[in-house]
Amino acid sequence: PCGTCQGYGTTIPYPCATCQGQGRVRARRTVSIDIPAGVDTGLRLQLPGSGEVGPGGGTRGDLYIEVSVATHPVFSREGDDLLATLEVSMPDAVLGAATTIEGLDGPVDLEVRPGVQSGDVLTIKGRGITPLRGNQRGDLRVGVHVVTPTKLDAKERGLIEEFAKRTKAPAPHLAEFHQGLFSKLRDRFRNG
Repeated sequence: PCGTCQGYGTTIPYPCATCQGQGRVRARRTVSIDIPAGVDTGLRLQLPGSGEVGPGGGTRGDLYIEVSVATHPVFSREGDDLLATLEVSMPDAVLGAATTIEGLDGPVDLEVRPGVQSGDVLTIKGRGITPLRGNQRGDLRVGVHVVTPTKLDAKERGLIEEFAKRTKAPAPHLAEFHQGLFSKLRDRFRNG
């Protein structure tokens, strides 16, 4: 294009001091948008006609918004599934327990079965993320972490020792190779 008229075919002899003859000025404005349920980081939303005005007062372009989902202190996300960790005391792991946790959209009842192990996963169907397209919600997957007491008084220690004698608990030993065990350990370290 022509260096004088920039391809418009005319020039403005006395351009406006505010827009320098461009027919537009740079300004900040607030745009309200509805973020649909199920969006994930990296999704781009397009708002037609909400962008900047074209040169010479042309039509507005489109506004593109890239979504960045904030981290949650309790939940992480894997696709449409929510992941969380439930800390279970040693007695509750042995005897089982019922508890209620706070899900994203209200309370969720959980049943911790007797003998639950660290790394076991409790799955609550349909309590995950509502997908962007479709209506089949993801699941809430709660990984169990059994908390072993680190400080025992004499009576507690005696009870544990008595329990160990009664159950004839084996001494610590290496277990046979089991791919599932290593997968659980690997995932545990990855997901914290």
